[in-house]
Parts: sequence; C-alpha cells; structure tokens
Amino acid sequence: MIGNPRRWAPLLAGLVLLAGCGAGDPVAAPAGHGDHGTGPADAVVNCGVDVPVQRPERVVAMFQNGIEAVLALGAGDRLVGAAYLDNPLPARLDPDFRPQSYWPEEYPSREEVLRVAPDLVVSGFTGAFTREGLGTRAELEAAGTETFLFSAYCPTADGGDQQSIGDNDVSFAGVERDLTDLGRLLGAEDRAAQVVAGMRGTLADVAARLDGVTDRPRVAMLNSPGSTGELRVFGTGDVVTTIIEAAGGRQAFDTIAGRQRTVSLEGVVAASPDVIVIPACCGRDVGPEGAEPLAERLRNDPALATVPAVRDGKVFTTTFAEISPGIRNADAVATLARRLHPDRFGG
Repeated sequence: MIGNPRRWAPLLAGLVLLAGCGAGDPVAAPAGHGDHGTGPADAVVNCGVDVPVQRPERVVAMFQNGIEAVLALGAGDRLVGAAYLDNPLPARLDPDFRPQSYWPEEYPSREEVLRVAPDLVVSGFTGAFTREGLGTRAELEAAGTETFLFSAYCPTADGGDQQSIGDNDVSFAGVERDLTDLGRLLGAEDRAAQVVAGMRGTLADVAARLDGVTDRPRVAMLNSPGSTGELRVFGTGDVVTTIIEAAGGRQAFDTIAGRQRTVSLEGVVAASPDVIVIPACCGRDVGPEGAEPLAERLRNDPALATVPAVRDGKVFTTTFAEISPGIRNADAVATLARRLHPDRFGG
C-alpha cells in the first residue's frame, strides 16, 4: 500500500508530464537561482525555488550527504527511498537506515521514485534533478513531489547538470544553512540546531589549535572515477577548498575552478602539492581503504617522484562522504588538520 490515495492524481499527471520531457533545454531557473534569502513565511527558498514548509511523511534521499542529513535530523522513519551510498554510514546513523526501497546503483528511474509516492526528495548533488535523472524540480513539483538540493550545487537553470553549477556559496555557513533549512522542512528544527552547534564546536576547536599557524601545506584532493585511469581534481568553488583552508592548508590547484576536473600527471607535478588526499568511492561498504589502489599508483609512479607529497610519504586516503557538503565536514576538517599539523594535536 503506497501513501495517501489522494496523492495518486498528481502523481499520475506528473508521470504523463515527465514522459514527454526526455529532450530539450533545461527549464530556466527563477531569478536569483542561487538565492537563499527570505521567501514566503511558509516556504524555504532553495536554489531559487520556494519549497513549502509542510512536514513530509514520505521522504526519498539521494546520495550519501542527502541520506545522512535526513537521518541526522531524525527523519529516518519517514525514509521510503534512498539511492547511492558512497561509503559506510556513521555508526550512530546506520541503525536508522531502513528505507522501503534502496537503489545502490546511482539514480533509480523517475518512475521508480514516483512509485513510492514521496512528499519530498532530498538530493546532495544536482544530477538527481535532471531529465536524465528524476526530472527537473518543476516537473517533480507538478507530479506532487517537493524537492531540496544542497545549495553548493545549485545549477544555473532547473534541470542543469554538474557542468552547469553556478557560482555558489561553498562555505560552512552555506552547509549550516542547508541543514537548518532542511530541518525546518522536516519539522526537525531542534535537531538541526544541535547538528549545526556540534559542527561549529568542532570547527572552533580546530581553529583554536591552529591559531598562529603560518606554514600552510599545499593540499591536492584527487580521485580517478571509472576505469579510464583519468585523474580528477577537486578545485576552487567546491567545499573541498573550504575544508582544506579550515584545516590549515592551501588549495594546491587554486587555478582550477569547480569539482572533478581532469588533470594530467604533468599538472600534478606543476601544482607540487605537499599533501595528496584521495577520497574513496563508491558503495555502502567502501571505506578509506577503497582509495588505496590509486594511492599506491601515485606513490609508485616515477613521473611523480619529485612531488613533495609523494617524496615525503604524505599521500592519504579518506572517503567521498567526508568531502561532500553535509554533516561530516567539520570532522573532515579535524582529520585533515591532524595530518597537516600533528604538533598542534599532540601528535
């Protein structure tokens, strides 16, 4: 039995609408697509979209950071669908992960998602709300489903993919705002305030320990998705840079904008990072050790032998979950800060 029968009329209408939307340009975003200012008193403004504040009873969460935020805000009992975990969930959240449907291989079809009749779809990345994914946010709204997107990935137009991400706020204040807004939508304001307060406490502790630090190592965050062997870099305009800077480092690729940009071995040599960090992905059972094959490849590549990070044995692994905007970012800062400045942490 799926949801309230009164939901079926808009859902069926939405399926018809979506079926005719397989091609064409993205829908133009409302003016101020990256705006998160004040909207209607009964709505949250998210990437320029007014999302009504009406406690959802059926939630679908897409990607690790979206799933973890919903669980951390105490809405696990309303999670009817979830997709694409990159890494294991935190131990404190794992028992609450019992979705009605779980799709481990990236995006489910839009029909599969609409079949579980969600009131709200929460996505950590913009790719969910494309016509190749679940449909645009406007199309999903027409199908009776509201949407929420982590604002670091607001596209320049509704339906835009990762290549159309705008000039967004990738600060921790932006992450905190997302968690606060999502808490309001879920009717979990108090839980959101607790999560934000915990993150702020961790960041304040790191900042205090790093007070007076002047030696800031150059940090490169690299991965190699797929089977091509191609290296990708997380550059400026991504929360990764915010994490690096808060941990007492400097972005080694400060001339590369955006995330997951292709970089050559020559580019890595030219960037001369003091530290390389490789996030592991993708699967519910893939921890930091999942990045070890790439780490070993870099450590043993003669072309990189003169790179300080390789020469000095400072190639580390982490998880993709740590470096995606969300509840883990403050802990990611603390972990990286210990690696960059162990003397400040008693190491």
